Amino acid sequence: MKLRNCSEQCIWLFLAGLLVVSGSSLAQSPWDGSLRVTLPFNLVDTLDGAMFKIAVPASWNGTLIVYLQGSKSGPAPAEPRLAPPVLPGSEPPLDQTLLEKGYALAASQVAVTEWQQKAEVQDTFALVSYFKGRVGEPNRIILLGTSLGGLAALRLIEEAPRSFDAAIATCAPAAGNPRRMDRTLDFSLAYAVVFGWPETWGPIGDLRPGINFAKDVNPIVPWPKADGSNRGAWEFIRLVNGLSSEAFWITDPAQGVPGYLMSMLWATQQREVGEAWATGPVAQNLDHHYSLTPDEKSYLASLGIKADDLLAKMNDATPIPACPQCRDFAYRFATVRGFLTKPVLTLHTTADGLAEVNNESDYRAAVEAWLHSDYLAQAYVRGVGHCAFTATQWLTTLAAMEKWLDTGIKPDSSSFPESQGFDNKFVPPPWPYPNRW
Repeated sequence: MKLRNCSEQCIWLFLAGLLVVSGSSLAQSPWDGSLRVTLPFNLVDTLDGAMFKIAVPASWNGTLIVYLQGSKSGPAPAEPRLAPPVLPGSEPPLDQTLLEKGYALAASQVAVTEWQQKAEVQDTFALVSYFKGRVGEPNRIILLGTSLGGLAALRLIEEAPRSFDAAIATCAPAAGNPRRMDRTLDFSLAYAVVFGWPETWGPIGDLRPGINFAKDVNPIVPWPKADGSNRGAWEFIRLVNGLSSEAFWITDPAQGVPGYLMSMLWATQQREVGEAWATGPVAQNLDHHYSLTPDEKSYLASLGIKADDLLAKMNDATPIPACPQCRDFAYRFATVRGFLTKPVLTLHTTADGLAEVNNESDYRAAVEAWLHSDYLAQAYVRGVGHCAFTATQWLTTLAAMEKWLDTGIKPDSSSFPESQGFDNKFVPPPWPYPNRW
């Protein structure tokens, strides 16, 4: 099945056709124990140029978990991961535990050279079709996506609900790629009025092709100093972008770096990668006005920062538009509408320095606009980190979804014990700009 080489019109027609196919679907077909392979079954191979991995235990329970990975910025592993990494500790790898519990696992590797938001949807769908033909018919398929993979999982459950039973999207930029890129542009503009913007990086709104964080950015950024002498400048950047202090300053236990460094990476190299993927600038700030509260201004003044002067520079700067066709491309392939007909469970830490937790409030608003909130449950884990979860928290989230599918009752706070680090009282802040489209 060669979906990756299909035109975008062909892809959408293909996915749309799945919504109207008559008869039972892959996810809804009962598993009668009929298999085309001998269990246990393990396979690493390629499908239409994308490496994939399948593992089915001897005591398969009939459920297939399809893992959709987050973005990659380094060399691909020798084999695709079958499950997300867990926080360091005594817990065994999550894939090992899931296999022991009887789940079949599958994942497709996304090429390092291609930003994955379009390819991951295509490759994952092709892999599930392959699994059906090679292994057998699962009685249940659950998508499990992290970060950009979480966004892809949300797209798949919206666009092909007959093919999947549920989606678990963790630490996902669920507000969508265009709004995510808008936020990185805001960060860039704040950085520019405080520290200046090097010409070698290219224009703020249309970065130089091939800009490299390690070579071009990291060596010349005036990073926060140990003596705190430039903390006020970085605090202005944080506050004008509405970023959590914990997520900004504390080292992320899963990523190994603080949030300000991850934000700078996405404001430069990763945004340029997105521009290359969409063949032009996706970000804009035409509908953005930058402001701070009186208390925030007073706090910055105590650090030697004249906030009003910096805000004036940001608001007086020439508004930056996006390339219309590029932004439209990103909307079609890297944005979700919130139109749900199958259960979706999202999971986020309360302080995420990469995919801000306010993505969750934006996604909920989108789902509620369709009056589909019965299909959405959201859970939160106390603490700092992007996709920074323990194996226990992953398994608890999966158990909550399985119970939802078995009973038809959406999970509540009782499904997410506070003793495991869940925070059932947390309410994410709103997305800073109201215009979703």
